[in-house]
Amino acid sequence: MDELIAQRAALVAARGSGQLEVEFHSGGTRRRVTYRSMAEIIDAIAAIDRDIAALNGTKPRRFLPSFTDGFSE
Repeated sequence: MDELIAQRAALVAARGSGQLEVEFHSGGTRRRVTYRSMAEIIDAIAAIDRDIAALNGTKPRRFLPSFTDGFSE
C-alpha cells in the first residue's frame, strides 16, 4: 500500500510539473518510466487509485460537476 501511495505521489508531481518521466523507488530497486503523454500519466493515476480503493475495500469516488447558466429559477 505504501508503494502505491508513493507511486501515485510521484505521478501527481510529474503531472503538476509537466514532466513525462517519472522515477519510482520500491524496496532497493529504482526504475524510471517515460510516458508518451499526460493522458497516460492521468490513466496511470486512475489505475493506482483503483488499486488503492480495492485494497481498502472501497470504490474510487467520482466527482461529476453540475453547472447552470444562472438564468433558471
